[in-house]
Amino acid sequence: MKKTVPESASAKIDQKIKELSDWRGKTLAKVRAVIRAADPEIVEEWKWARATSPGTPVFSHGGIVCTGETYKNVVRELR
Repeated sequence: MKKTVPESASAKIDQKIKELSDWRGKTLAKVRAVIRAADPEIVEEWKWARATSPGTPVFSHGGIVCTGETYKNVVRELR
């Protein structure tokens, strides 16, 4: 039986950005770039996945720095 290798958190975040073809994906990509530039040792994680939720991007360094949640109905694009 072939074992499957779990997808990395970074790959899951890449996929989330691709799936969000609107302003949310662009914003998550920008925020991710700022976080990485500010702290090159940041750890990308994927947390809180369950049957009712696919999970959330999380950026950590000795603890959670921020999450990359993308809610369309509670946050809107500023123009």
